[in-house]
Formats: sequence, C-alpha cells, structure tokens
Amino acid sequence: MTATDLAVRRVAAPRTTAILAGLLALGVLVEAALAGGFLGGSHMWKSWHENLGTFLILIPLASLLVGLALYRRQPEDVLMLANRVVLLILVVTVVVTGNAGGSLLAVHIPAAVAMVGLVVRQAMIAAQARDAER
Repeated sequence: MTATDLAVRRVAAPRTTAILAGLLALGVLVEAALAGGFLGGSHMWKSWHENLGTFLILIPLASLLVGLALYRRQPEDVLMLANRVVLLILVVTVVVTGNAGGSLLAVHIPAAVAMVGLVVRQAMIAAQARDAER
C-alpha cells in the first residue's frame, strides 16, 4: 500500500456522490445567474431563483440518504459523512435566509459561497474514490 492509497478517502457510492455533487454545483451556478437577472431589474427571475433554491435542498438530502443507507455495507469516512450533513445544513440555511430576505441576506451570500466550496470538495473526494476503485 502506497501513500497515495492512504490519501484516498472511503466514499459510499462514489459515482452517485460525484454526480449529485456535480448537479448541486451546476444548480448553484444557475442560482447565481438567476440572482444576477433579478438584481439587474427583471423580477421574473426572482421566482425562478426561489423555486430552484428550494429544489436544490433535495440534492444534498439525497446524498446524505445514500451515505446513510450504504453506511453498513460500504462504510465511508466520518469526515465525508460530516461533509454531507454540513452541506445539507448550508443549503437549508441559504434557502431560509434567502426567503427571509432583508438583513439575513448578509448570511445568504457567504453561506452560498461556503456551500460551493464544500460541494466542489465533495465532488473531488468522490471522484478520487471512484478512480481508486477502478
């Protein structure tokens, strides 16, 4: 076993995890584009932004359910499972603070940026684990 083998984290369903993380990352990019649309003055984009944000809760929830469902059969690192939980919490925080508006937007945008960092990290770890399985 080499040092490279030790650096690869165990991930339950790495391919599914990578796909879900990629979808969430894409969704967040679309969210930013929609936010730019309604901040630019076109208010029709605001409802699209809100609806997509609410829908995006399902992706980290599905990722967490995959991790928990496969935990006994295909255990993953505790840090990866914690990543799934924190990502779900961040997405819910972003949606709740975005819907509340007002001064909570000071939390909405930094939480969304943190969410992007976590989802990219999750996608990279899952891709490394998937490549290590081959």
